[in-house]
Amino acid sequence: MGRMHQGCGGGLQARTRTCQPLPEDGLICEGVLEEGRLCNRKACNPNGHYSSRSQSLRSTDTRKRDDMDELQQYGFPAPQIGDPAAEEWSPWSMCSTTCGEGWQTRTRFCVSYSYSTQCSGPLREQRQCNNSAVCPVHGTWDEWSPWSLCSSTCGRGYRDRTRTCKPPQFGGNPCEGPEKQTKFCNIALCPVDGNWNDWSSWSSCSTSCANGTQQRTRECNGPSYGGAECQGHWVETRDCFLRQCPVDGKWQVWGPWGGCTATCGGGTQKRERTCYGPFFGGNVCQGPKEEYKQCNEKRCPEPHEICNEDNFGSVIWKETPAGDAAAVRCPRNATGLILRRCLLDEEGIAYWMVPTYIKCVSIDYRNIQMMTREHLSKAQRGLIGEGVSDVLQNLVEISQDGTSYSGDLLSTFDVLRNMTEIFRRAYYSPTANDIQNFVQIVSNILTDENRDKWEEAQLIGPNMKELFRLVEDFIDVIGFRMKDFQDSYQVTENLVLSIQKFPANAAKDISFPMKGWRGMVDWARNAEDKVTVSKSILSTGVSEADDSAVFVVGTVLYRNLGGILSLQRNTTVLNSRVISVTVKPTPRSLLTPVEVEFSHLYNGTTNQTCILWDEADV
Repeated sequence: MGRMHQGCGGGLQARTRTCQPLPEDGLICEGVLEEGRLCNRKACNPNGHYSSRSQSLRSTDTRKRDDMDELQQYGFPAPQIGDPAAEEWSPWSMCSTTCGEGWQTRTRFCVSYSYSTQCSGPLREQRQCNNSAVCPVHGTWDEWSPWSLCSSTCGRGYRDRTRTCKPPQFGGNPCEGPEKQTKFCNIALCPVDGNWNDWSSWSSCSTSCANGTQQRTRECNGPSYGGAECQGHWVETRDCFLRQCPVDGKWQVWGPWGGCTATCGGGTQKRERTCYGPFFGGNVCQGPKEEYKQCNEKRCPEPHEICNEDNFGSVIWKETPAGDAAAVRCPRNATGLILRRCLLDEEGIAYWMVPTYIKCVSIDYRNIQMMTREHLSKAQRGLIGEGVSDVLQNLVEISQDGTSYSGDLLSTFDVLRNMTEIFRRAYYSPTANDIQNFVQIVSNILTDENRDKWEEAQLIGPNMKELFRLVEDFIDVIGFRMKDFQDSYQVTENLVLSIQKFPANAAKDISFPMKGWRGMVDWARNAEDKVTVSKSILSTGVSEADDSAVFVVGTVLYRNLGGILSLQRNTTVLNSRVISVTVKPTPRSLLTPVEVEFSHLYNGTTNQTCILWDEADV
């Protein structure tokens, strides 16, 4: 309550209240905002207060008037005085708004003549008022949008947010404040890629003359914070050329020796060489340009020591000293040279020998020989050549038609040797037809029709011995590529060949030839020749625990090789067939020898001797 306005004889107390929260959308709190009441109604003392009833009544009137004056002094309207109580409302206040809907207020106070009479009703009233003017609507902001993502994934960036202004109406004020807000953001340090510094100067040329090189380099700065390395090369090279280097003169190879100034009795030959250069100030060649040597120092033959010019075999053989050989071209169907030697007899008289055709090779044989060498060259380089089988098949057909020259035999021998080397390569597997054709070719060149050509071929070396070794190498190559317990029998007109392979721990006695074998030729089936290889030979010296050890046994029975071999043995006569036995790997010891039974071809032969040709002793 407010303070008292008078200490005695009656006073007025007032109190007020506020509406919380403040009114919105036209809603107000119900009830009055202010109320008042009388107080201190006791009579005052003689010094100015009531002392008697009458006085009190009079004083009451006076009090009433004083109270009204006092109430009016505090802003309350003067009420009408009545009995039992008088109430009077003040005029309505001005409308709280100048536009749209507002509120008006009026108040009153109560004065009672009796202490027992109270005023009733509120001291303040409100009512709505409506101003005809339309109120201006000020612009208002919507809520801020969420902050955007940082404008940069690394380093310093910014984020922003915006809001939308609802536009003002009826003359209202626009929205105040910014439409967009921005703030900085920093996620992480940005990676810095490496970058190259400037290139250095080019270095000096690496050579003082001729072609050289120069280099220059550069350094990479960085990278930092996970950046990429510098791209490109840190060094560059370029060619440089300062001047031509001096080149000293250089001798070329000596030319061929010139002709001898004399055919006998001593002469001289000369050869020359050329100096290449010098260039660009180089030195000249050192040493002589020409060279001489003595030639034909042998004494000049006497007339009787010279083979005179001779017309033999449709060929003119020119005059040739004893000890030399004359040469002419082979016939058109062959390549090479026909050789004819001039020798001295026991009396020192020169004579011509029969021409030899060792160096003549028929065109067909020569072509096959060249094809085989080409296949071997590919095989040695690891290349698989097609047509190997065709070469063997062609040679079978050609050799069946016979040979024209002893050189054809040697050419065939060269083809078979090269074929064996091709078969030895792991990536080439000879077919059964290849094996059969190989053996058939050997048989074709061992016919009796070729005996005279073999006789001529023996003049340049022990070719029969090489043929034995070639067939044994063939058996070795084919045998070790066969499966265990596999046999291969090849029967031809001039030889029978057997290849057998088996583990060492399963060795068995071998008997050759198998005369009951289907396809066996009559000369081998009816012959008394026989070879026996004991299994003890194959098992001796081989560890029983070594299950991987295998043996390859090859046996060859030649029909008519004895007649050809006799050409190498002077007066020795071979009147039996020839048998070849090979065992690979070589047994460590021969406790039991290989048994061979021969039947002599000529029963009238005396002083019969068996010859053992052991390669180990050769």
